[in-house]
Amino acid sequence: MVKKNISSLELAALMQELKFLIKGKISQIYHQENEEILLQLHVPGKGKQLLKLVPGKWLCLEQEKEETPIKPSSFCMQLRKYLSNAFIKNFSQKDAERIVVLELEKEETYYLIIELFSKGNVVLADKDHVIITALERQIWKDRMVKPHEKYIYPTSSVNWKTLTEKEVGPILGRSEKKNVATALATEIGLGGVYAEEVCVRAEIDKNRLPKEVKTEEVRRIVKTIRSLLELIEKPKGYIYEEDSTPLPLTGKKEKEIVATYNEAISRLNPFQKKSPYEQKKNSLLRMVESQEESIKELQQKIEDNATKGNKIYEHYTALQKLLGIVKELRKTKDWKDIAVELKKEKKIKSVDLKNKKIVVEL
Repeated sequence: MVKKNISSLELAALMQELKFLIKGKISQIYHQENEEILLQLHVPGKGKQLLKLVPGKWLCLEQEKEETPIKPSSFCMQLRKYLSNAFIKNFSQKDAERIVVLELEKEETYYLIIELFSKGNVVLADKDHVIITALERQIWKDRMVKPHEKYIYPTSSVNWKTLTEKEVGPILGRSEKKNVATALATEIGLGGVYAEEVCVRAEIDKNRLPKEVKTEEVRRIVKTIRSLLELIEKPKGYIYEEDSTPLPLTGKKEKEIVATYNEAISRLNPFQKKSPYEQKKNSLLRMVESQEESIKELQQKIEDNATKGNKIYEHYTALQKLLGIVKELRKTKDWKDIAVELKKEKKIKSVDLKNKKIVVEL
């Protein structure tokens, strides 16, 4: 299975499982191939633990240490200089960002910041967040990651962990995304898999325009997001053909369920690539799945329209009579007067003067 990186929600689940590393002591640091960093820790009551950091992808505990380079890199040497025998004072996710921050104590306080977005990075900063060293020097439009510069966290997007109905409503209301699922994935920050899962659990059509979502549906969305947060307080690893998640996905059958999400992530090869055959196969499978979903939607529309047609046919005489009345009234009266006359009829629910529409209850 190929998984490129983890989402914000998945990182939140991992952090729940890795909280026990707080108070652990760094006994050794290795710089593996492919830019992986391995922290060897001694954790009270748990003994030796190996924490693997894969910039731009994920972090997880490893059971065994892989073969390490004979000569450590200069970056590894700097980490050893400052962090050997340091204790982990705090270990947390930065808001809802794909950033992990280790607050470390030795003679002084240090911060080891692991960026799991984009190409990723590992940054060592002092107590004032001034950068001591970084795996990669990076220059962005609004921030600079290099020694002697102050580390500035990327501009925060929405924190889905603390969102309220008052915040979600306006976000969806002004969204220009093609559908609700995309808006939840990108503008709320849930990622594609969990945006769709929220739609399914909240019973909302993922293909609807974000602006069409009503107040009651916003309430269901927020309630569902909170329920997912509760689920990942004690996550498991649900392994699917193309993914691994910390909670079960509705309507999908997992290949295997493992005790922790960390175990599911540790099985992945972060640099594995799909063969052209697998890529083509998965592309066709996604196409078939999309077409089957479209067929279901069309069948549902056919059934809905048939039901509407039958209902209209049942009341054809009454509706024809109503149309005749409207036509007669229009000869001598304007729409305001017509609206007054029509509202006398019990079956008429509303009259839309602006769009010249009449809503009839059948």
